[in-house]
Amino acid sequence: MRRYDAVLFDVDDTLLDFRASEEAACRHVFDSRTDLSATPFALFAAAFLGVHNTTWDLYMAGTVGRADVFRVTFEQLAITGYLDGMDPAVAALTCQDWFVLHSVPEPEALRVLALLRARYMTGVVSNYELADIQRKRLASSGLAELLDVVVISGDSGVEKPDPAIFDEALRRLGLRPSQCLFVGDSLFSDAAGAQNAGMDFCWYRRHHADSSALTTPAYVINSLSELPDLLAAPDAPERRIAG
Repeated sequence: MRRYDAVLFDVDDTLLDFRASEEAACRHVFDSRTDLSATPFALFAAAFLGVHNTTWDLYMAGTVGRADVFRVTFEQLAITGYLDGMDPAVAALTCQDWFVLHSVPEPEALRVLALLRARYMTGVVSNYELADIQRKRLASSGLAELLDVVVISGDSGVEKPDPAIFDEALRRLGLRPSQCLFVGDSLFSDAAGAQNAGMDFCWYRRHHADSSALTTPAYVINSLSELPDLLAAPDAPERRIAG
């Protein structure tokens, strides 16, 4: 007998590799320059990541809007001379478009999601202000066609860990919290939110070291490939660690 009727996921750093997607977009901008004899890619990539991390800090502080992140990064790169004459507005648009249309799935994400969908309803609950962009990323990566429900904070007006955004997914699926497992990488927004909504939580820790957070996951996995066997196993004690 199945323990769950649905498996829901976070998106970034759970089904899509956010950093790898940004790095791939950075590479595309570098390859799009007309002056190919200037800055080598290793220096360009290091500069991009350094400036971009600072821009993300500004976003988290509320001083840069989500839609302006790439623009601010490339304006700063232009000031420091790393664009080698490329228009920063063009660079930002080029980076944004590549990021949206060529987002990199997490290892095994597509295969595992296809396997799970044969037995369970599937969906995502994502914190992303620009909902249309997140939907395009899911579609272009091949994930969207494997999902029964997509709930994005930019549409719902609430973000994880608010249980209301999980409740919206449950409403669309017609299920109770106990019928769903939520898989995510964050012990704050994903774990606390899912558990506050009454769902079991599986921590996908590929991108994270162990944590002393107070939240205790029901399951811990290092690879998405562990999920099918974990779900097929008999009911396990709390905090089952796969792999």
